[in-house]
Amino acid sequence: FKHRMAEPFVVTVPFEGEVSAKDIKMNAHKGQEMDFVLEGSLKIVVDGHEEILYAGDSIFYDSGKPHGMVAAGGTDCRFLAIVF
Repeated sequence: FKHRMAEPFVVTVPFEGEVSAKDIKMNAHKGQEMDFVLEGSLKIVVDGHEEILYAGDSIFYDSGKPHGMVAAGGTDCRFLAIVF
């Protein structure tokens, strides 16, 4: 699709044990991102703010801010990530 504005991904994050927010690997990139949890739960930190998302939850944020996520709750997490 020529001149597309979004890049969608289905992401699977394996559960690797409970991880504190300070131990989550952070990254940043130009644009915006929307994540929609399909299965499991996702611990996400965006610019120092931590949230736990469950199946059916979504988040939309400035991906230029430091952000990172891990699977939470004892199971793997699958989510749809759309990067703008």
